[in-house]
Amino acid sequence: MCKYEGYDAFIATYYTKNFSNLKFVSGLRVEIVPKITGKWPLDSCLWLIKNAKRINVLNIYHMCTRTVFQAAFFRLFNRKGKIYMRCDGCPTKTSGRAAKYFLGRVIKRILGGWLIRNADHVSTEVEDNVELLKREWGCNNVFYYPTPLHPMEYTDFRPFSQRSNTILTVGRLGTKQKATEILLEAFVKIADQIPDWTLKLAGPFVENIHIADDFYKAHPELSERVIFTGNISDRNELAALYEDSKIFAFPTRYESFGIVITEAMIHGCFAVATRIQTNTSLTENFRYALGSPVDDVDGLAKNLLWACTHEDEAEKLAHEGRQATMKRLDLKMRSDILAEILRS
Repeated sequence: MCKYEGYDAFIATYYTKNFSNLKFVSGLRVEIVPKITGKWPLDSCLWLIKNAKRINVLNIYHMCTRTVFQAAFFRLFNRKGKIYMRCDGCPTKTSGRAAKYFLGRVIKRILGGWLIRNADHVSTEVEDNVELLKREWGCNNVFYYPTPLHPMEYTDFRPFSQRSNTILTVGRLGTKQKATEILLEAFVKIADQIPDWTLKLAGPFVENIHIADDFYKAHPELSERVIFTGNISDRNELAALYEDSKIFAFPTRYESFGIVITEAMIHGCFAVATRIQTNTSLTENFRYALGSPVDDVDGLAKNLLWACTHEDEAEKLAHEGRQATMKRLDLKMRSDILAEILRS
């Protein structure tokens, strides 16, 4: 919005660490919110009391107690400003510990209903959620807006003949969400049938921090073919890893948007993923990918084996998927769309 639409855009945050990716978004500023109480929901509202009037559009993320109060304080101190709330692609039904109790459900219903009806614009990253949100909350201000990709991601397509025989996954390894153990089990099932293929798992160890050690103890014969790279924060290093891999495996049990699958597809990987709502949307109903049910080890193994043994077909689909993803998530196009919506 800063680069293409002329906005004086900035991020208000507690954090003072070095934001290395700011170099890719020239002109975007960071403003530090003072830690008065040490509690972000309260301090962000105190900051809004002083700064609300200089903001034309307040961009908040997700429907929760924090954003309800941020929106309320902004509306109180800036009647003319607009509120734009971005929601991810998770299910729209009330969830969380409080939702187990009747009072918690009522409170969340009241607060959530107020927020979504009082926001000027609400977006969701999954197209199917638009009508769900409209029906759920009785409003018409919801629109589809997927996370765009930065132009730096648009490198030339690297043919499979120039890539290594690598299956790649990227994410927080060992979490229930990412289902790392399902991918490892699927690879074990087909390892003997694809002896020249390697599985690489990039990301930090979270929750089950011993997952790598446990795997190597159980399958020492695969110690050189299953590689845990650790966390990769450098964008260029991650891009190089995508471009050297032929297959991207994404066995996630649930996802908000799943930006890594779009990154993998934009770099020409063939995606093998679970049939959850977000993956279905991002692959255009698996037109350019293969899908299997959540926790289906055999289904994932079968799809990985097909991709590894049908490289010509997989490469063709990967190339088509890349073109479709580039067109759908173009940053300039998405910025133009958002600017037009915010003007309405």
